[in-house]
Amino acid sequence: MLYSPILSFIRLVVLVPWITIISFCQFVVLCFFKRFFFVFYKFLFFGIRKIFGIKLKVSGVQETKRVMFISNHISYLDIIILGSVVNAVFVAKSEIKGWPIINKLCMLGKTIFIERNNRRSVKKQSVSIKEHMKNGFNVILFPEGTSSDGSKVLSFKSSLFEVVDYEELRNYKLQPISISYNKLDGLPLVKIHRPFLAWFGAMSLAPHVWQFLGLGTSEVNIRFHKSEKFSAFLNRKEACRYCFERISEQVIKDYQLLEVDNKIKLNEFKFL
Repeated sequence: MLYSPILSFIRLVVLVPWITIISFCQFVVLCFFKRFFFVFYKFLFFGIRKIFGIKLKVSGVQETKRVMFISNHISYLDIIILGSVVNAVFVAKSEIKGWPIINKLCMLGKTIFIERNNRRSVKKQSVSIKEHMKNGFNVILFPEGTSSDGSKVLSFKSSLFEVVDYEELRNYKLQPISISYNKLDGLPLVKIHRPFLAWFGAMSLAPHVWQFLGLGTSEVNIRFHKSEKFSAFLNRKEACRYCFERISEQVIKDYQLLEVDNKIKLNEFKFL
């Protein structure tokens, strides 16, 4: 695995016009052809994913209508990955409103902004999510509230699941999604290399993106777990627990398989 600043530059040169052109198309769609909202929206993320060199392995059956997707959160790359395969709008922290360029893309994508640390606004935020779903939009939620290195799933915030308690949404569905970053340049992603893909803690965004652009191809597993209707849960805490258990089990399993794969690769290298 080698980092190439030349590759970073080439990908950036391709990335900027791609985002500019497709964002303009998305703006036109928002103004005049709203029923085709997700056509250019997904195309935008699909193109970015290809430019970034991200390969996906998708398993499970994806729900398509009246669904709230729940996913673990590892990096800003999660948004690109999920945005390229799922017809849904994202729920994001309000701080992103102040990020240049990215905030404009969020507006074009009808992102729902929430204040994660403001308990008083929880009711208002759940109403906003409810209204989006009633208007025909699927929603993607990252209930960890922050990102991690991906080796495990952080605790979920159950307050973000309050929408399952609305009577008018009882026939809507909840579907957990697990994301695992598995390989970089064909090699198992060991713990020491996880910060190349994962973005967490006090990492600066721009330097991380620039370095990632200069790496080779990466491989990511996405698994759509069994969905359940909102009515299957007694309350938000039960819904939160269900999603956490499904996602956490899969992430731990994927991480353990990576550890085994890495040991096999090391043994093969010793006998070369």
